[in-house]
Amino acid sequence: MAEIVFFKRKEPFSRRVLCPVAVALGAWIVLNCLTSHLGWFGNGSGYRVAATVLYPLLGITITCGSIFVYSVMYHRGASTGERILWAWIVPVAYVLKEIWRVSVFFTLGESFYYALAPLTLGALLAPVGVLSLCEMFWRWRDRKRGKETRIVTIGLIAGLVFWVITVFFMLLWGSSYDTPGSRWFYLYMEGYKALFLR
Repeated sequence: MAEIVFFKRKEPFSRRVLCPVAVALGAWIVLNCLTSHLGWFGNGSGYRVAATVLYPLLGITITCGSIFVYSVMYHRGASTGERILWAWIVPVAYVLKEIWRVSVFFTLGESFYYALAPLTLGALLAPVGVLSLCEMFWRWRDRKRGKETRIVTIGLIAGLVFWVITVFFMLLWGSSYDTPGSRWFYLYMEGYKALFLR
């Protein structure tokens, strides 16, 4: 029986980092371009079908791009620091694109404040929990294959706790007579008024 090698060989930077980052970022750029120009698909049913298919795919590239990059880099021997740094490439690109988009009609300060809106801030914070779960999953897989490794660590638990807290405040925090997550949005708007509407 072939011996299983658990120490992953650290592959060259181009294959370890650049390839998975290029795939994830490229998919997001293509889908972002297509959703920004839905008129290319005509009017009526073509437009509706394109919007129905492309918008969910765009959301998947933003939310799952981190998982893809992190997982590929994990198996190609990237360090923990490299995986954490580069796994944020698509969410950061999305938020920077949104800041640039709103800068057409907002001041520079307002445009950066826009990054605190629930959708944009959520895109930046979601990978904290998602990547904690991803790391635990791959450690569990390695352990099943016989490698001695700790599946759960204090850092991973802290990431999950932070993620649960942010999900609660940004998506669920509200009153019984209002939309879930509305209190975070109200705080966001109050901050906007205090900073920019004097």
